[in-house]
Formats: sequence, C-alpha cells, structure tokens
Amino acid sequence: MNQELLKKYARFLVQDCLKVKEGQPLLVVGSNVISDFAQIVKKEAEALNCGEVFLLLKDSFAEREMFLTKTYEECIKSPLLDRSLYNEIALKNGAVLNLNSPIPHINDGVSAELLQKLAAEMERRIPKFREKQRKGELPWCIAAVSNPYWAEKILPMESDATTTLWNYIFDICYMKENNPGEVWAQYFDTLERRCNLLNKLEIQSLHYESANGTDITFELPQNYVFASAKDHDYVCNMPSLEMFTTPNKNGVNGIVYSTKPLFYNGIKINDFYLRFENGRIVEANAKENDAYLKKLIETDEGSHYLGEVSFVDFDSRINQSGILFETTLYDENACCHLAIGKGFSECFLEGQKKSLEELKEMGMNHSLVHVDFMIGSRDLKITATLKNGEEKVLMEEGKLIF
Repeated sequence: MNQELLKKYARFLVQDCLKVKEGQPLLVVGSNVISDFAQIVKKEAEALNCGEVFLLLKDSFAEREMFLTKTYEECIKSPLLDRSLYNEIALKNGAVLNLNSPIPHINDGVSAELLQKLAAEMERRIPKFREKQRKGELPWCIAAVSNPYWAEKILPMESDATTTLWNYIFDICYMKENNPGEVWAQYFDTLERRCNLLNKLEIQSLHYESANGTDITFELPQNYVFASAKDHDYVCNMPSLEMFTTPNKNGVNGIVYSTKPLFYNGIKINDFYLRFENGRIVEANAKENDAYLKKLIETDEGSHYLGEVSFVDFDSRINQSGILFETTLYDENACCHLAIGKGFSECFLEGQKKSLEELKEMGMNHSLVHVDFMIGSRDLKITATLKNGEEKVLMEEGKLIF
C-alpha cells in the first residue's frame, strides 16, 4: 500500500476534518485490526503538535467470544467495554477520531437482545462526551479504514481487496488531489448554499414517494434548520455528501421501504419497511434479521420515532462506485436516508444554545440511539409543501433540482 497516501489521509483527518489545535488532546477509536493505521494517525497528529494522543482499539474477536459466552451482567463489568476515555477526552476539551473499519458477520449468532442492551449501556456511560457533542463543543469525526475482513467481503473478486478498498476510500475522499481539504471546502460551500435555499422556503412538510411503495410525509418543526458539514468548524463524517434536518417528532405519517441493507452492531438487517402514525413506528418488518430490527426499535421510547431526514443525490460519488460498502458511514452518503432515534440540536434555530428539554418542546426526538437507514432510489420524488400552501418539487428521479 502507498505509505505516502496513508500518511496524507491521516494528516487530512486530523488537520482538515477535525482541525485539531496545537496542544489539543486526541482520542483515536477503532478496532485492533487496523492498529497499523492508528499508529500512523498518532505519528501524524504528534507531528502537527497536537496534545497527547490516546488510542482506544477494541479487541473485536474477544468481544465476540464474550458476547457468545457471558451474561449481560458479566459483559458490562468487562474491561473490554471500558469507554471511560470518551468522558476523559471531553473533560480535557479534546477531539475524537473514530476509525470505522467493519468486520462483517462479527456478531452473527449473538443474541439481538444482548447486543441492544449493551449498545444502550455504552451510550449511558458516556454522558459528558454526548453532551459536549450535542452542543458542538467537541470536534469529532468518523472516517473509514480498509481491513482484509471488510475488503474481501465487499470486493470478493479482487486479488488484493484491501488495497483496492483503500483506493476506493482515497478516490471518494479526494486523497489523490493536491489539496483534498480545498476540494471538500468548495463542495461544502455548495451544500451550504442549498441549505440556505431550503431554510428560506419556509417548508411545512416534505413528501417522499417511490415506486417501491415509499409514501411518507414529514412535518418540519417551526424553527427547522437544514444543516450540512458546513455547520460545524469540524467535519463529522468523511465523506459527507448530505443535507439533513430533524422532523417534528409527532409529525411523521406513512410507510417507507429500505433500498439498501442496514448493518447495525455487525448484523445485516435487509429488505424492511417501517410504517408511522403521528411520528411513531406502529409496524415494522424485515425479511432478513427481523428480530434485530425490532430490538433496535425497542431500545427506548425515542427509538420508536425519527431523528433525521436527509437529501442526497442518487448519483453521488459513492453510488457511482457501484459498491455496497456495508457500513453506514458510506452507504448513508450514497442516497437519501432517515434515522431512527435522536435528532440534532443544530437542526433548530440556535438549537445548540438550548437545553435538551427546550429542544424536545420544539419537536426534537431524543433517544440513546441514532441509526441511519437508506431509502433513496432512482425514481425517488420529494415534494415540499410550504407554509403558504405552495408545493415545490425538490427531487425528481433521485436527483436534486434546486
């Protein structure tokens, strides 16, 4: 693998995405299967004069063995699930880089109930981190890293799948350009312009419809804001091709069908639909791993509602690759998606200055989870109904037209 490109990618994530300041601590999170790249990040971050670099690299296979052989009570006491560094980095006003590198089928055979209970417990353990994250006070970024398990699963015909996947990541993130940070800055300016147009429209509701059966309406809160990667001083997702907002918690009605599988806690949930009445999921069914979908929805009260609705062109760079990446970070940026669970404070006027209770009163849903799933299709149509009663088509045949 091209070591210079790996170093360039590591520098880009720290310098252009997280924008880590001199002396600012950095927490690098991931799996020990990508420890080599984590060390490259550490060296590049130190060369950029950031503060202490902490590595939290979980042992994915030891975790799997524990999930298969231990009770919930035993699991939550295990040092394998220690997440205290998240709260420590929040207290130190640091930054967090999450290196996303899936291991397909890692949790096959593990109890759906156990995985969901543990996921909820892990969220409860990092309140300081989540609070600062919600307020936009802690730079964080999720970025993909190739590994052999993932690469060979999604690129089975490649002789050197790991390198090929790296090259897809580099191409999608513009790493082969002289200045990828500048390329992304220009793209984010375009997203910001589009968000400004949406915010000026005074939208009452959005109607999504597709030939696959999707027919769903989202009421927007009175003080809604469409946001993008431009709405932070740092880039949360790399890549980030979306514009998104938070619907009114009780204002979602209709049915929506998935167009790509959802990979959650290492489990593939496929070919599913959700039906909503007054915001709440009242019916859900998946042809593959239905039990996991239902456990996700039952996480807490907020996981019965939506927290996000998005716009992404169907002919995005990721969709053009023709690859199902089997990780939400990339697949959600391939086409339009929704998210079960918590909403975003930045999607309300001056939302990051408001308390959680104030945001709830404004119509934001809250939950321990935020799980994106893909609904974009080649024929997806999105129509906005404005507060003055006018209807305006925003997407036709999967393509944004504003």
